[in-house]
This record gives sequence, structure tokens and C-alpha cells, in this order.
Amino acid sequence: MKRERKVELAERLGERLQEAKMMVVAEYTGLTVDQMESIRNAVKEKGYTFNVIKNNIVKKAIKDTDWEVLTDRLTGPNVFALCFDDPAGLAKILVDKAKEFDKLKIKFGCLGGKIIEKDDIVALSKLPPREVLLAQVLGTMKAPISGFVNVLAANIRQLLYVLKAIEEKKKGN
Repeated sequence: MKRERKVELAERLGERLQEAKMMVVAEYTGLTVDQMESIRNAVKEKGYTFNVIKNNIVKKAIKDTDWEVLTDRLTGPNVFALCFDDPAGLAKILVDKAKEFDKLKIKFGCLGGKIIEKDDIVALSKLPPREVLLAQVLGTMKAPISGFVNVLAANIRQLLYVLKAIEEKKKGN
């Protein structure tokens, strides 16, 4: 590959990395083309990327960025998956595919400028999707307000019961 092409690829990858929230590095040796396509399609369907890129191109792209912590660990044939919004979603896809295809081996990743190990990625894959987590947070925030409204409504309700009882008693006389 010509030097100009490598520089161009590194620059394009650098631009993508500015948008990315997480990168997962995996070994793919022994996977068939069909298996790689299956993984790539599953990842792409959710809006992530999954590409085989030479380590020296990645090293150029991550130089002087938060991703630079990966430099010393980039050895051997690697495939790089990038996530732009929901790290748990990417982790889940890759962990599921690693179970399906035993030749896909998750090595490590980077999240928030910190290296995360395979065990961390597996733990991340067990988190609920982003939408579910947001719903849980909103439910938790809403609970005290709902409780307060119910307490206020209970007092008004009791007053109405008393007034209704008085009305019934006067009708009975």
C-alpha cells in the first residue's frame, strides 16, 4: 500500500475516532468470509463499525488522542469495532458473536480513554440497552413526585368521603 493511501486511511480513521465512544479490539484468525460478513452485518445493522485495519495505520490514527493508550497492545491480526452511541449494545453483539464463532476472540477495548479488558466488555454486554436504562432513571425520578401527588390526593379523597358521609346522613334524617 502506498504511503499516501496509508496517511489518508489514518486520517479518515482519526475522524471516525473523534465521534466514537468505545473501541473493541478482537482477533479474527480462522474465521471464514461468511462468518466475518455475519459479524459485520450484525454490527453494521446497529450503527457500529467492524473493520480489519493494519495496526500501524491505527497507531497513526490514535497518536495524540485519548485512544493512544492502546498503542502498546496493538499486536497481531486485529479487527476493530467502533461504537458511536451505546457501548453496551456493541459489547452485547460482539460477545454473542464470540459465543457463536469460537475463532472470534475479544482481546480488549477502550472506553473513555481507559483500557477495558475482555471481562469488562462481557460485563458491559450484560447491561440493559440505553433506552431501558434511561426509562429506569426516569421512573426513579418520577417515583417521589408520584408519591407526593398520591399523599395530597389521599387527603382530598378523605375530605370528600367525610363530606359524602355527612350528605348521606342529612338525607337519612
